[in-house]
Amino acid sequence: MKLISKNVVLASLLAAASFGAFAADTVDLHLTGTIVPQACVPTLAGGGVIDYGNIPAASLAATGFTALADQASSLTITCLQPTRVAVKVVDNRTGAAPAGAITVGNQYAYGLGTVNSHNVGAYSISFQKANTTADGTSPDYIYQDNGSTSWGRLGSTDAHINAAGANKISWTTSGGNTPQAYSVISQSILVKTMLNSRTNLPALTDNVPLDGLATFTMVYL
Repeated sequence: MKLISKNVVLASLLAAASFGAFAADTVDLHLTGTIVPQACVPTLAGGGVIDYGNIPAASLAATGFTALADQASSLTITCLQPTRVAVKVVDNRTGAAPAGAITVGNQYAYGLGTVNSHNVGAYSISFQKANTTADGTSPDYIYQDNGSTSWGRLGSTDAHINAAGANKISWTTSGGNTPQAYSVISQSILVKTMLNSRTNLPALTDNVPLDGLATFTMVYL
């Protein structure tokens, strides 16, 4: 009986060893993706680059902020068929915007990077009603706060874009309250830029780059 018992134990151990070897020889392949009902492509004018070139250090205010010339751009959304979409924008230089640089509120301030722990400046992005079209019409703006299921009207006013992606902006017919489906949206954009004072910048003996980066994201509705 003892011999039989030892054989049973050995067989169990061999079976466990064989199973372990088999499991180590397998690997899983996961395929992922999302099927979306429509496809839209966003593009920014000029490849999404706004270049202020060389800015003389002497032109900066010793105290307070220095405003650079406003810059115009545009966002075009082209869809294969009429589609309801919204846009949100996120600042990729979070924490680099000096407080008070953007008069409409710090929530609309996008950073221009830091040099030696000094904030270089800030800029704002606003959607301009003038010259904006949706399938050849002049649309109104509506917005939705994060976590909200309802839409608020901005109507025919310009729309300042939250730098934290906390708002979604969409387009509707004149006087409308819900997003409408369009094939081509041509959105006019205005960028306002403020540079920090000389006293709040690093020593201006070396070049100080402006390094702003914002990501526009489409949301299908």
